[in-house]
Amino acid sequence: MMEGGGQLLRMATTYSAVLGEPVRVHSIRAKRGQPGLKPQHLTTLEAVAEICGADAKGLEVGSREVTFAPGEIGGGSYEFDIGTAGSVSLLLQCVAPIACFADSAVRLRIVGGTAVRWSPPMPVLENVVWRALREMGFAGEVRVAREGFYPRGGGVVEVVIRPVRSLNHFIAEKPGRPELVHGVSVCGRLPRHVAERQAAAAEKALRQAGYRADIRVTSLDGGEAPYSPGSYVCLWAGDGLFVGSDSLGERGKPAERVGAEAAIGMVTQLATGATVDPHTADNLILPCSIASGSSSFTASSLTTHTLSAVELARRMTGAEIVVEGTKEQPGRIACRGISLMNRAA
Repeated sequence: MMEGGGQLLRMATTYSAVLGEPVRVHSIRAKRGQPGLKPQHLTTLEAVAEICGADAKGLEVGSREVTFAPGEIGGGSYEFDIGTAGSVSLLLQCVAPIACFADSAVRLRIVGGTAVRWSPPMPVLENVVWRALREMGFAGEVRVAREGFYPRGGGVVEVVIRPVRSLNHFIAEKPGRPELVHGVSVCGRLPRHVAERQAAAAEKALRQAGYRADIRVTSLDGGEAPYSPGSYVCLWAGDGLFVGSDSLGERGKPAERVGAEAAIGMVTQLATGATVDPHTADNLILPCSIASGSSSFTASSLTTHTLSAVELARRMTGAEIVVEGTKEQPGRIACRGISLMNRAA
């Protein structure tokens, strides 16, 4: 269906857990070069199955079909190791909404990748995505104990999520200009000047576009050093905006390019006048569909991921969702949620 990737699998599993409804997902990642479950998808499914006591079948690498029959969502402490540099933030995308509907606080220790391709680094998750969720009553805290870069991963993330009775609606439609763009420039097992040059390049590009910036520089070594060398820049805007941008360092990629890429991404999104970035829009569809009341926000781009999330939300919850705009262009999303209540509250 539409995007046809891991996002649909994660969303379907999350819906299954919070709605208490069994689900079968087939043709998993069928359009991909290596179809079926990859290790990061498997760990995510195993995590959800453990948290909600599910009867799950098809949980093995390469599997193209999964059946999932959830039980009660249980609080407590859990540890999960993705085993690769697979994304911790994507695992949390699936698990965090489920933990909201547990019978007590959920404490997680997750080992994997904290800043890897095709997923938001942890500072963007914390300062953009989870900041938006907190507007809905979400009560989650996250701490990166060790960064994890490709290829070895090994990052450690500690999370506490407290249950809610229900989620509130989310409204972010008033465009604005941030007084300050916040950010971090991080490097690990690399000279400190890498992070400094990344930050300087990002600040320069933002300043040229008319924005002030406050970018914190961090160099990780000694006991805090990641297993593999790596670097990134993450930027985010406040003042009623939920917009983030990031760029990862790579072998042969100048530090100046890393910083400039993150800044240009931020400036481009702010120029649309939208209140939410594309990845945060993806993440908001599911909670808005189960929240109380009517949510609405503008997205800087209506991506295939977001439109896929909308279609799945309609099918699995019956929520009324209206999308205004065209694919890959700025647009508006309005959603009347189903007012899901925590059965354990």
